[in-house]
Amino acid sequence: MNVIDLISDEKEEKKMEKHQITRREFIKLLGLSATSIGLASCVPQATPTGVSAPTAAATAATAAEPEGKVVAWAWDPLNAAFESVIPGFQKKYPKITVEVVNVPWDDIHTKLTAAIEAGSGGPDACSVEGYIMPTFTGPGVVDLTEQLTPYRADIAPAKFFEIEKDGKLYGVPSDPPPGAFIYRADLFEAAGISEVPGKWEELLQVVGPKITVPDKQYLFGMDGENSPTFYWWRPLAAQLGSGYFDNSGKIAIDSPEAKRVTKWMYDVQNTFAASLKGVSYWESPAWWSALKENRVAAAIAAPWMISMLEGEVPEQAGKWKAIPMPVWDEGNPNSGLLGGASVVIPAISKNQEAAWKFLEYACLSQEGCVAQYKAGGIWPSYLPAFQDPVFDAADPYFGGQKVSRLFGDLTKQVSGVYYTRNFAEIDQNIVRPHLFKIFNDQESLDEGLKAAATEMQAMQS
Repeated sequence: MNVIDLISDEKEEKKMEKHQITRREFIKLLGLSATSIGLASCVPQATPTGVSAPTAAATAATAAEPEGKVVAWAWDPLNAAFESVIPGFQKKYPKITVEVVNVPWDDIHTKLTAAIEAGSGGPDACSVEGYIMPTFTGPGVVDLTEQLTPYRADIAPAKFFEIEKDGKLYGVPSDPPPGAFIYRADLFEAAGISEVPGKWEELLQVVGPKITVPDKQYLFGMDGENSPTFYWWRPLAAQLGSGYFDNSGKIAIDSPEAKRVTKWMYDVQNTFAASLKGVSYWESPAWWSALKENRVAAAIAAPWMISMLEGEVPEQAGKWKAIPMPVWDEGNPNSGLLGGASVVIPAISKNQEAAWKFLEYACLSQEGCVAQYKAGGIWPSYLPAFQDPVFDAADPYFGGQKVSRLFGDLTKQVSGVYYTRNFAEIDQNIVRPHLFKIFNDQESLDEGLKAAATEMQAMQS
């Protein structure tokens, strides 16, 4: 299967989130040969022994103010978010102009790869989906380790899973959408549930039977065929430090942690029959119809989903509440990653210093992050941004709850995911088919996950 075919196969994931796009071995498959170039002009130079340091006046005279034109590629709504920071950025850097180009998600990575391979025609900065970043961590993009290291402690830890390779950093973190547990408080109260259990197994066993009314109302909208991995399996496994791979890169699809998550998802759909099936979670008219009809009582949601909820079912304002995700065991993170992106500077860019300055302002300053949040709902990876009072606003849809503050508090602990260059193929062609068979009793849990591990090993070798 070629790169273009894989993009076509994954179009369903674009529907569920405009940040959420395909993961391809673009560089590897196209045989990229460009060499990574560092931003030498941004690196402070030591004064040689025996040579007097320049005076302040001499430094001011010789240090050129950054200038040039930065062309940034991004898909909607990342493009609108970038546009929003230009006025503030140009007050700080008046000699740098910025042009933002809206490139659809299903074109942006192949176009970027083609430009890097050709050595021309590309942007100075380009948004890249989080789990496609491994294809751009190396030759062809600028090594930003020197520039990002001073910011490392202020960036959401989960983002380093996607931008770091062999101790080097290749992308500026953009959004790291943390997951939270949202639920219909009115439906829970009607079922006699005053407190939501804090662990997944207890939630299913205690709340599932009370909420579920066959053919009428369900705890979740979970379906083994409609994207069971992105919304469910991956963030849940990440809470246990696991996934298709563990955090060290070892295949973990058949680990005890993976089996625990898979068993719970099987029980939701089968043992307890607590899930509405046959709908594409968060991405289809059937899903929104189910919510309007009060058929789904709870979900995992990221910040970008909240605006969708408010827009699609405005009549349910005041009925929803948000809390941290339940955990498996004490000490697990109360959140999981749901999408996100980072931004690279192609090595072919002739305006690398200006591009870095733009991304530093847009993604690593409170002013830039808040502008992006207000304009496009882009969630900051830069943790100091959450000191801004905009994140303390009461949300009337959630009955006045400070939902953005909740998500902000979760961002620092959101669990990351270990990605590989063939992550897309593994997800689409191995994991999903086996989970479907497990959830539909066509394979046993142990057989299905063991087969998936064997197929992954063959692909990796």
